Amino acid sequence: MSRFGDEQWHVQPAHRDAHLQISAISWSTFPAALRQHFRTFFLAALDHPVPVEPGGRQRPAEQASVGSFPYWVIDMRVLALWLDEQGCRDLSEVSDADLASFRTYVLGLDRDDRRKSDLITAVRLLWLFSEHMPAQCRLDCDFPWAGQTAKEVVGALAGTGRENKTPRIADDTMEALLAWALVMIEEVGPDIRDAWHEYQQLETGKHISQVRYTGTREERLRAYLSCCRQQGIALPGHVGGGINYGHIKRLMGSRKEHRQGVSAAMLDLLVDSGLPVAHFSGVGRITGQIHGRPWREHPIAIGELPTLVRLLSAALFTAVCYLSGMRPGEVLNLRRGCRDTDEETGELLVHGFRGKGFNRVPDQPDASEPLRPWVVVDVVHAAIGLLEELHDLPLLFPSSLISAHGERPATVNARTGRAMNDDIQDLISWINSTYRRADRGAPIPADPAGRINANRYRRTLARFIVRKPRGLIAAALQYGHIHTKVTLSYAGYADPSWLHDIAVEKLEFIIDQVERNGQRLAAGEHVSGPSADEYRARVERTASFEGRVVTSAGSAERLLEQMDPAIYHGQGMTCVWRAATAACRKAKLALGLPDDDTPDESECRSSCANLAYTDRDIEDVQRRRDRHQADAGDPIAPKPRRDRAAAQAAQLSGIIDRHQVQGAPDARERTA
Repeated sequence: MSRFGDEQWHVQPAHRDAHLQISAISWSTFPAALRQHFRTFFLAALDHPVPVEPGGRQRPAEQASVGSFPYWVIDMRVLALWLDEQGCRDLSEVSDADLASFRTYVLGLDRDDRRKSDLITAVRLLWLFSEHMPAQCRLDCDFPWAGQTAKEVVGALAGTGRENKTPRIADDTMEALLAWALVMIEEVGPDIRDAWHEYQQLETGKHISQVRYTGTREERLRAYLSCCRQQGIALPGHVGGGINYGHIKRLMGSRKEHRQGVSAAMLDLLVDSGLPVAHFSGVGRITGQIHGRPWREHPIAIGELPTLVRLLSAALFTAVCYLSGMRPGEVLNLRRGCRDTDEETGELLVHGFRGKGFNRVPDQPDASEPLRPWVVVDVVHAAIGLLEELHDLPLLFPSSLISAHGERPATVNARTGRAMNDDIQDLISWINSTYRRADRGAPIPADPAGRINANRYRRTLARFIVRKPRGLIAAALQYGHIHTKVTLSYAGYADPSWLHDIAVEKLEFIIDQVERNGQRLAAGEHVSGPSADEYRARVERTASFEGRVVTSAGSAERLLEQMDPAIYHGQGMTCVWRAATAACRKAKLALGLPDDDTPDESECRSSCANLAYTDRDIEDVQRRRDRHQADAGDPIAPKPRRDRAAAQAAQLSGIIDRHQVQGAPDARERTA
């Protein structure tokens, strides 16, 4: 642990994220006269929240992230070196005129506007922490450039900060990658896990098969050769040919330090055995299948086992990260025992640390950061279960299961984001080189935007959710929850990229839906129900939309407001939404619940004036009616259940009959 007066501060221990490597602060790069002043500033930043600017430009009680310190150091060093050149020996000597000169100096630097604004922010941070520093370390001047943002101070346009331009992963690529991740969980992974366990047991001399070998090395070898003859087993070999003597000693239970070299007596025994030599040294068995065939023809070779373990970890990471919507760093910091189930709702949960948020404070021995839950699907739980079976380390994704670096022991360090991105790419390459599709194409097609990395998973999630049945509702729940967290944790500097995705995805979805509805009406699809005429009018009105160039999320939102027909396709019915006549809204208001400007299918009433039925809906209604009719005729079912099923079948039959009459073209003409 570092002390205040050290020439280097190792701040990594104050950062909770086990996957990051935080650079040490080297004070030797700061001018000697001001070194103590800036040490004092960084100590104050470790101990206290960032004070609020005059005028309240930020939320109070925001603690600086330790991960930000290396970047602050770069900016503070520029300021310190400039002050030293001006002959300043105490920060209390800095005047308003000096800051004006520093602004002129910053404007003349060969840096982009964002970096220049960071230097202005550094000066303001130094001023804000003055209340926590001794007099000689305080900037004795007014708040620098009050009433202006840092961008305005350097003449940059508003909104010129870094924009999230991370591309989504193409549908074909992501669907294939996720499908193969599931194959790894269900079929390939258990074989790799079992082979890895067997190898570890053999390596440490704890495998049950080694109990039979006792005595000297020659006696052990004789027993081993006898066992091979009885069971018809070939001697383990190398891929390039020859006997793998080291693995034979491993199988016999020889200690690791005794596996080097082979005595003449052992060589004679091996030669005289007459046993064949295999072209590899394998462990485990192949039980998993892909398309009805074993996923490989022979057991896993020892030489390829470490690579397969690493690739399995990448597949499990993909499943957890993509299907949970967690940040990559949040997944990398998951710990053993993070799975849980909500006792009241039965929802599957994963507990972990927030990657960002209002309570992300420097780590302290006497304080623990609260965990937060993520609601997940069973595949995520299955992936975490396999990870917990793969090893016994505290982190699910340790720095390395094979040969962790001495400075990053796997017991306290997670795999870095860069290393995991390499693992994901290697996983894709291995799958594409090992397997082929029926059309001889690559199982995981290349993504047009290039290399796959974990940061792209979160951004891709919206596209896949929204396109599914009732996906808008699911996406609204998922993104709404994350939006709340972002609002609470970014102190007003919200990351709007997720909400932008929703706006664009919803607009694309509405356009596709309107086009599909228009085509079906033109092809003669029947529509019945109280809102049948309104349904047709809205579809015809919006189907004539010829398109418009959308250059921003704001444009998408405005266009969505203009052309959204407010038509919602549900299960066996379609809602032509009008708030004033919505039965679901009236039911919620009667119970004192807040109403929404969208339908609630769980409160849908068959008498609602907003209902319409298309031919697609009626097909679903017919399937439900057939099930109820079968239940009504079940001779072993209780009579109340048969009566209820008969009543439901009769109600659905009425909907079908009215559709056949009202939805026909001649009936519509008579109504008109």
